[in-house]
Amino acid sequence: MAPRVFCVRRSKPQLILPESETQRDVVQVSDIDDQGSLRVQVAVLMAYKVNEEMRGIMDPVEEIKRGLGKALVFYHPLAGRIIEGQNKKLVVFCFDEKRVWFVPAKANVELDELGVESLHPPCPHLNKLLHHVPDSTGITERPLLHIQLTRFTCGGFVLAIRFNHTMMDSQGLVQFLNSVAELGHGGATAPSILPVWERDFLKSRPTPRITCTHREFEESDESKTAVFHGKSVDVEKLLKNLRWLFGETLVFGMLILKRSFTFGSRELQAIKDQCLENCTTFEALTACLWKCRTAALNPHPAATVKLTFLVNVRERLQGGTYELNRGYYGNTFVSVAAATTAELLCKNPVAYAAELIREAKNNVNEDYVKSVADLMVLKGRPKWSVLRNLLIADNTRLGLDEVDFGWGRPMFGGVVSVSYGVGYLVPHKRMEDINKGVLVALALPPIVMGKFQNEIREMIGGHK
Repeated sequence: MAPRVFCVRRSKPQLILPESETQRDVVQVSDIDDQGSLRVQVAVLMAYKVNEEMRGIMDPVEEIKRGLGKALVFYHPLAGRIIEGQNKKLVVFCFDEKRVWFVPAKANVELDELGVESLHPPCPHLNKLLHHVPDSTGITERPLLHIQLTRFTCGGFVLAIRFNHTMMDSQGLVQFLNSVAELGHGGATAPSILPVWERDFLKSRPTPRITCTHREFEESDESKTAVFHGKSVDVEKLLKNLRWLFGETLVFGMLILKRSFTFGSRELQAIKDQCLENCTTFEALTACLWKCRTAALNPHPAATVKLTFLVNVRERLQGGTYELNRGYYGNTFVSVAAATTAELLCKNPVAYAAELIREAKNNVNEDYVKSVADLMVLKGRPKWSVLRNLLIADNTRLGLDEVDFGWGRPMFGGVVSVSYGVGYLVPHKRMEDINKGVLVALALPPIVMGKFQNEIREMIGGHK
């Protein structure tokens, strides 16, 4: 019997307002929120199996809608609108248009028929599981949260959320969602962690000054090319030029392959064994990805290649001038880059790359955070460079896979989109493993993707 075609029937979009009157004001985001590369909307999914104890007792649509209305009283800026002011500065208007888009939907299959693996990035069902509101792709004058809850015939459901990254990072989103759970199913009258705005702490200094090196914003030398079969071809430069000529959607849609790879305990340990004893899993894995991706792209040996990653600064600011309150839900990370030549990266053991990553990470302190904020103001809010740069976004410890609305923890929780130049790390647990592993999502040209997979196999086998 042929499997059923997965279909979703959406109800009319609803606007969720704060349950009671909230403050009418205008607030600014911080300059760490207002980084050029954060002016995007990010999609996440959380998939929940049926909970027989809840069947017929609670409706996830009504429970989560109720929790949202209560939580928005405390998180009222999330129901506002962003506009761009002077010098590209983003401000949040919290007046009469306080609302969040919410779309109930029903699927025609059981969640197990769909398969939890199909929800991993790159999720092929995203367009069905997350309603695209017309004219909502920008970040200004648009709802800051879009939510779709899709119920499956088995009683399970998928909660899909698209949020404006300038308002909060994934850690802030988890804090908000936990509040929705506490105020909805949990029956609390206030969140256990009260939200705090306090965006002034991460704004630029009165006299902005760039006091640190920020290589992640520097464009690489485009004059050096890769060599394939005796011909000079720079894969990344070629993609950049095609993107300019034909548009990002056409070029990346046709020429880029999106894949995810899982690293369990065995694979992670095999990589760590090739690094120093005190090397963390993050340092070892990102070093492996950086080296293998660079080898697959085969840039000119003398070309500078970079690995950009995000560092959460909450702990690094503790005890300092800009210590953040526990309830702060804005963006609390800065980017930092490790850099070397392609030749040194590919010829040296993976421990070399891991050490560069650690050194870069150790440069992040209070002064570095303020230097990033000042750079945004002085340089017109630049974006991270793409050419010969791999950005790693680590979502493995944020808790999206632990948010419980009353149906238990999700089968999967994490980002579901993949884009060129970014490596997403998502928590993943294999049946045979006691501890969580990591799922890595990447996008590369097809030929390069094949070479990357071969490099990874050799790395795990200990040959590189």
